[in-house]
Amino acid sequence: MGVMQALQTFGVRVVGSPVVEAEPQSAACLNCGTPLHGPFCSACGQRDIPPYPSVRELVVDAFWELSGWDGRFASTVRALVRRPGMLTREFLEGRRARYLSPLRLYLLASLLYFVVAGAAPDLKVERRATLGAMQVSVPTGVTGPSRPQRVAEAAGDALDGDGALNAATRARVLADVEHAPALMRPVLRRAIGDPTGFKRGLVETIPRMLFALLPVFAGIVALFYRGRRYPEHLYFAIHLHAFVFLALSVAKLTAFTRVLPLVMLAGATTVVWIPVYATLAFRRVYGGSIARTVAKELVIGVIYCAISAAAFVCTIYWVSVAR
Repeated sequence: MGVMQALQTFGVRVVGSPVVEAEPQSAACLNCGTPLHGPFCSACGQRDIPPYPSVRELVVDAFWELSGWDGRFASTVRALVRRPGMLTREFLEGRRARYLSPLRLYLLASLLYFVVAGAAPDLKVERRATLGAMQVSVPTGVTGPSRPQRVAEAAGDALDGDGALNAATRARVLADVEHAPALMRPVLRRAIGDPTGFKRGLVETIPRMLFALLPVFAGIVALFYRGRRYPEHLYFAIHLHAFVFLALSVAKLTAFTRVLPLVMLAGATTVVWIPVYATLAFRRVYGGSIARTVAKELVIGVIYCAISAAAFVCTIYWVSVAR
């Protein structure tokens, strides 16, 4: 069943394309009392929804909220993916009604990525199985792994998804942690002592960190493209990051096939696709030759990667000390 047929099933009147909602059900707005002449209030903007909605009406309302009214979600994604930078130009030139707001687009794209990434199967090659299949002999007189190696291996095992270490191993490794550099101790203690909480903290905090970096990226771009207002750079940053999340989501979806060559091909394609897309987007929004655009991109990328790496380290430390 197509989208139009499904909407008609739920009681939404469809006249050609795009989708048109049913006639107003109330004589006046339930929020401010203004007489209604359409599905939206002319005074406060509230959509005409019954005070005690049925399940059918809740489903229709959820569809509009998630997809954007009148097919705006599809129009936005199509413009974002097919024509790099066009969505930013459309917003800067005032043509905004047909698209989702930049912030909503970013939130939906980032939510999609983190949901897909969290649910996708892990296809990494198990080191233990590989080493177990190999008959590796240790020469007599060779000592075991060093203290840093033991701590690193224990932290990796704890975070590998197999659960916490047993009490004896955890106590022995935590004793080794006390000899690590002071800055690293909180991170190692949390990763080894509470790997589940540590990973949960990262999952909850990293999206906020990435969102906070949006204005930072816009500020970096503003240093190289002067003569424009800061909100213009912020629009561009939001749209570019939304595309990155969508591209990463598509690549991550291939993990559900459990076909490792396909996953590797999708990852390689994404690594190439994102820089090419960014170059095209920069040129469409800011102009300039390919050589100048690529040169500026490289410097912007280096600065942004350095700041992002520092922010990521701070995030890890914050998750380690926060309870």
